[in-house]
Amino acid sequence: MEREILFDAQAVDDAIGRVADGLICEFRENGGRPEDFALVGIHKQGVPLSIRIAEAIRSKSGYEPVMGKLDISMYRDDIGTRSNLPIIRPTEIEFDVNGSNLVLVDDILSTGRTIRAALDAVTDYGRPKVIRLAVLVDRHASEFPIHSDYAGINVRVAPDMKLMAEFTPEDPADVVWQMKWQHK
Repeated sequence: MEREILFDAQAVDDAIGRVADGLICEFRENGGRPEDFALVGIHKQGVPLSIRIAEAIRSKSGYEPVMGKLDISMYRDDIGTRSNLPIIRPTEIEFDVNGSNLVLVDDILSTGRTIRAALDAVTDYGRPKVIRLAVLVDRHASEFPIHSDYAGINVRVAPDMKLMAEFTPEDPADVVWQMKWQHK
């Protein structure tokens, strides 16, 4: 099976808007403002997604969230079993994590293993007050007790299907693809 578009650019944009709305709403309900939390994008696709969510928050509320980038390569539970070495990207967290309200951002929540690694990685930088999870797509297939707090799209796909998200300008289009999973 070739790649098949599951969600097009309009669906992706709408999903980003829903995540931004949820974040704005929660922090206002809790007496805070959107700038009272930090968005931390997980490399690779969580980073451009976090930028897009921040743009939507700024457009909808006028607030500018604090931003960070997190590399989880060395925290993955498959680090010793992979045939290729991971590409290490820079972690950029230029704010005090201690006592902060963090929102980890990733593109697709599948097994939960990436998020488990991200929790380990981010807590090496300090002890946040709270950590939430925002994803573009939650496919409800987690192998860990991990769930999204904010999901732009909730979908169930067959276990042998892999989902991949792309975001402009790094990729040709905003799109979520599905394709048959190729186990190695």
